Amino acid sequence: MRALQNIANKHERVAFLIGNGPNLAAKIMPSWKDLLASVAERPIPFDVNGLTNTEIYDLVELHSENVYDVKKEVKSKLEIKSYYNLDIHKRLMEFASENNSPVLSTNFDEAFEKSINAEKFHIESKSFTRFYPWKTYYGKEQLTLPTDGFGIWKIHGDVNYKDSIRLGLTDYMGSAERARKLIHNGDDRLFQGKRQEFWQGYQTWLHIWFNLPLVILGFRFDTDEVFLRWLLIERKRYLNIYKAPMEVYYISSSIPAPSINNLMRNLGVEIVSVNDYTEIYG
Repeated sequence: MRALQNIANKHERVAFLIGNGPNLAAKIMPSWKDLLASVAERPIPFDVNGLTNTEIYDLVELHSENVYDVKKEVKSKLEIKSYYNLDIHKRLMEFASENNSPVLSTNFDEAFEKSINAEKFHIESKSFTRFYPWKTYYGKEQLTLPTDGFGIWKIHGDVNYKDSIRLGLTDYMGSAERARKLIHNGDDRLFQGKRQEFWQGYQTWLHIWFNLPLVILGFRFDTDEVFLRWLLIERKRYLNIYKAPMEVYYISSSIPAPSINNLMRNLGVEIVSVNDYTEIYG
């Protein structure tokens, strides 16, 4: 984990954004495209090549009967089996815990939290919604703010709340609209001309996104991640108000695709190249 430690050493505290990479490295989950093809009601009558993951999901739904619950099938496919090797997940979560770092995960499954026997907590439960459990995290202790310490936050949904799973374009648009209201609407919005400790999204994982240095790993950040690419732009826009540095690191073991490289460079994201994934997961 030399690459992670080198970045962590530069800051008092960082947050991690982790994608499906650890699952693929541990060989416990398929790629998202393979997963979406496998949960279709019947063999899909279209080629997935050239389609984004969100488009594949929407097409799978469109080719299904009304009574067929695609997300229920996704939940079933993501079940963590007792024989799965979660050593990679455990090493990452222990590293994050030791550094008091929050973890934002795009994964729906329970691999990270089960690898360290983390418990479920809510920052504030009165406004809990199973569609957007953005104040819910897995960790070792109750936090007052999401930025206070280690916790595992599911930004694309939690397998324990089927309705929270974000897979299609409509799902992503719903997340973007919810986040946009918290960031830009009302007197207690984030963008109101001064840095806020308490804004209307301060109890959600968005507070981590806008307030801590961010290390991205195991995540392609491809063009279908329209929600998170927009949030990355909003982070830059927010920090520009205060002439603050971006402090985002994108770790990759290969040369990023031109679309990813172009976005990161223009947003001031530092691309960190490693020779092998053992520098991240080892």
